[in-house]
Amino acid sequence: MSIKRNTIYNLLGQAAPLAISLLTVPLYLHAIGNARYGVLAIIWLFTGYFNVFEMGLSRASAYHLARQHAETPAVRSTTFWTALWINLGFGLLGSIVVYAVGSLVFSHFFHMSDTMRRSVIDSLPWIAVALPLSTISGVLTGALEARERFVYMNLIGVINTTVTQVGPLLVALLITTDLTWLIASIVIARAFGLLLQFVGVWIFLPLARSAWFDQARARALLSYGGWISLTNIVGPILATFDRMLVGALLSVEAVAYYSVPSNLVNRLSIVPGALSTSLFPRFSRSESSEGKHMAEVGVHLLIAVMTPTTVTGIVLLPSFLAHWISPEFSNHASLVGMILLAGIWINGLAFIPYSLLQGQGRPDITAKLHLLELPIFLLSLWIGIRWLGLPGAALAWTLRVAADALMLFYLTRLSLRLKYMLPAITMICAASAAAPQHILSVDSILSVSLIVICLLWSLWIAPELRHIVLDCTRGLRQTPMQIWRQR
Repeated sequence: MSIKRNTIYNLLGQAAPLAISLLTVPLYLHAIGNARYGVLAIIWLFTGYFNVFEMGLSRASAYHLARQHAETPAVRSTTFWTALWINLGFGLLGSIVVYAVGSLVFSHFFHMSDTMRRSVIDSLPWIAVALPLSTISGVLTGALEARERFVYMNLIGVINTTVTQVGPLLVALLITTDLTWLIASIVIARAFGLLLQFVGVWIFLPLARSAWFDQARARALLSYGGWISLTNIVGPILATFDRMLVGALLSVEAVAYYSVPSNLVNRLSIVPGALSTSLFPRFSRSESSEGKHMAEVGVHLLIAVMTPTTVTGIVLLPSFLAHWISPEFSNHASLVGMILLAGIWINGLAFIPYSLLQGQGRPDITAKLHLLELPIFLLSLWIGIRWLGLPGAALAWTLRVAADALMLFYLTRLSLRLKYMLPAITMICAASAAAPQHILSVDSILSVSLIVICLLWSLWIAPELRHIVLDCTRGLRQTPMQIWRQR
């Protein structure tokens, strides 16, 4: 199966939920208000921290099932069922912990109205149920990824996102904005997506008559997954604790001003995420030298793609937020988003060495690196919020991912060529300085010129990108009948 084709499938699968979010987020904010939206964001961040009970078996099952590519369906089925039962057990255990800890956290930790606090407490059973659904989904996703069934995996993701976003929105618009109802509708929608994932695994693994549990495979899965589990403990803190601390030190309204641009710009990670997801099964099956070569090609292509994407995002963000939500919201959120975009760029390049290490059986390295970063990040985050408010939180996160990327490239011996990196950094800084507040202005002309220069530079440094653009151009010129005949 083609890595390019799989990457395109992954991109389309991630872009569709982005389009859905762009339509629904303003409607959500209008229907339920900034405060309720901020509370919902905190709730799902909170449950995300308990994905440690997933025990790293999503990645572990993808790794082992990819290595069993040439084995019989019965062998793969035993691995799958072993991972599924382990994750279901830990998910149920985790749901009990979520309920107990959530009662304390949401009763005393966050600043919110008494009415919203009571609604969150009443919704704790639903919040707890969401965890085992998430742990099971991880194994199902890992199985589909290992079999490189990216078309089905992304199609189900789009359907699930649509139901998860639109269903609760309809509840808010037609029934009630009470958080209890909204949280319950989200959990029910996720359960529907889980059923569709299982159907895909049944067909594509495919499931066959086999043992339902194997102790030796359980040990192998837990050995690999143990390090992933450690990453799952530290990773969510590194990735999202900025929003939690903003809610604790500032307000839930500030969480909305931070989480909306953060969620928006994080969508740009679909590009490196799509490529690294396509490469991971190949990394798992390949020799070290072959895997390193694929990684170097991937990094070079990402520099060419991510740089103009980031520059364009920085330039458009202030005006986009002003028209998408409101000028007042843009005044609070645009600087946060621009700082985070710089972090998204360097973090996107790090997806490749991160996947390379885990695909070649070294998840311990990434886990140890995250553990080393944790205390430094928490201290810098607290200082940043205290001194600079929301921009300080964004700056702390960006500096952390930059340091993380440099360490990953060093540990994998992948090179970051300065002749490409320095022009990219220069253009990103120039975009931050020139980002226009108004569409018709001198800054707008400068910004458009910078985007054009950046696009031409990207096409110049990456022949692979030029070939992709030419292929797409030829495809657009073809009629549907010509495309059908080629098939």
